[in-house]
Amino acid sequence: MSGIILCQSKYGASMKYAEWISEETGFKIVETKKADIKEVSKYDTVILGGGVYASSVAGIAFLKKNIDALIGKKIAVFCCGAAPYDDEILDIIKKKNMKDKLSDIPCFYYQGMWDLEGMKLGDKTICKMYVKMIARKDPAEIKAWERPFLEAKDKKCDWTDKKYIAPLIEFINAKEK
Repeated sequence: MSGIILCQSKYGASMKYAEWISEETGFKIVETKKADIKEVSKYDTVILGGGVYASSVAGIAFLKKNIDALIGKKIAVFCCGAAPYDDEILDIIKKKNMKDKLSDIPCFYYQGMWDLEGMKLGDKTICKMYVKMIARKDPAEIKAWERPFLEAKDKKCDWTDKKYIAPLIEFINAKEK
């Protein structure tokens, strides 16, 4: 089986997961922005990974644009964000990103990193506003996946863990029915 991992990583968590997936599969990694569909379509398996920003998966536009060229391929998407895994988060991401021809593609979510000081100004501003918004909520109304934002604040946090990729590796290795 041949495969490729397309990855768009802004702050490093998505690339870290892509590297772990590559270690397990032997698939090469290509930055999504540098990917050529003629090259990508030569592979049996295509994995696209990227960070989640305002519930959009970085790099998903490549898949949307080129899905017709990938018919018959085994395709999966992984994404990561600062929040811990939660079914609600995955549902929001799927509804926004995995529509129409992408609706049957499996999507996997992994917790990433948080480094407010390392963020670009726009991202930092949005994240600070988000944390303030959560902090103003009634504590009983704060969702479990929002709590890490309050705990992290200005700290540098790395919640990545190789164990999270296990279901994706299982999907890649599964025989087609």
